[in-house]
Amino acid sequence: MNAEQVARNDAVFRAANERIELAAARVQAAEPLPFICECADVTCRELVPLTRAEYEGVRRQPTWFLVAPGHEGGSDGAARIVERGNAYFVVEKLGSAADVAEALDPRTG
Repeated sequence: MNAEQVARNDAVFRAANERIELAAARVQAAEPLPFICECADVTCRELVPLTRAEYEGVRRQPTWFLVAPGHEGGSDGAARIVERGNAYFVVEKLGSAADVAEALDPRTG
């Protein structure tokens, strides 16, 4: 899988997490919230518990993605870990994968 396809796959999970955050805010759901791992594996269904503030920290950059520990590989060098939380990692897309991720970010695209 090439870097651009990896970024597109990750963006699908990110869009789902945006909907989770919006719905949780609407109903004032208890935290932590069950966010979906945004790794490159399209079959991954791992849930990552985060507060809304933690998720907003991940979303500071359009090229950053939330992944469960152990899921940071699989990007074929198109990502690097930029933050390690208690139950999650934040990876940053690099090169052409970063360009795709930024273009597909619902907050900027």
